[in-house]
Parts: sequence; structure tokens; C-alpha cells
Amino acid sequence: MFGLLFAISAVGGLERLVVEGSELHASLSTHSLEDGPTRHVQVDVLRGNPYIASDAAFINAIARSGSQGRLEGRGISAALYALYDGENNVGFYGLKAASDSDAERLDDTLRMVWAHNARIDLAKVHRDGRILLVVWTDGVPPDVWKAVNDQVAIRLATH
Repeated sequence: MFGLLFAISAVGGLERLVVEGSELHASLSTHSLEDGPTRHVQVDVLRGNPYIASDAAFINAIARSGSQGRLEGRGISAALYALYDGENNVGFYGLKAASDSDAERLDDTLRMVWAHNARIDLAKVHRDGRILLVVWTDGVPPDVWKAVNDQVAIRLATH
């Protein structure tokens, strides 16, 4: 499991989604963000942060990446980023909203941004209260995609 270098209360809920690739599906491995560049998030932000954090630079980077540039860090108290390697990639953009109204706004925006990819089964937006998670793929096999989303649903339901 990733080293959790933060106060659990600061990320309240997102920690349930910090998992190794093999916990999602046997064919997935966790991509080490320090090992090289990623086209999804600025590497300089990732190298100075854990995979989950409550600092403004990380939150802003994940909010922008997870919303294809439509969101900033406003109304977000913590963020999560994870990338998993398999036949193709699977990734997580997680956000913890600061309030219920922020969660509604973030949910609306994320669902709008990811609607096309959700229709073609390359993304899914999950929500549990103030926790929002975009799960996306570059096209893993259907059994892997189902397993990942099933695991996310189980982890979100576990309080």
C-alpha cells in the first residue's frame, strides 16, 4: 500500500480509494508516478506530493486534469490521483468537496465533462456524499473495467 503521509481527517473518505492495482484486478499494476512522466498530470506537482493530498497545488492540478481544465481547486479540500498499468491504463481522479453544495457543483461538472467517455464505457463518475471519483481507461478489457468499478463501489460503500 502507498505510504500515507497525511492526516486521515484532512482527506476524510478518499483514503478508501488508495489501492494497489492488483487490488482492483490481477492484471493491473500500480504505476509509480516518480518513475516517469505522465500525460495526465504535471509531474512537478506529483513528485512533491503523495498520491493523495490536501495542499492547494495538488488539488488544483488534479481538479484541472480530472475536469479537462474546467475546474480549479475552489471548493475542494483534498484530491487523489492514481494510475494503473495493464493492457491499457486505468486512472483515478478523486476529489473531496468542502461542502455539500460544492459536491453538487463538482458532480454536475464532472458528469458533463465525462459524459461522452461514459457513454462509450471509457469512464465512470462515482460519488459518495462529498467524495467524487472519476475512473477512466484507455480501453482495458471489459472484465477488468467491470472489476475496477465494482471494487470502487465497494470501497465507497465502506465507511
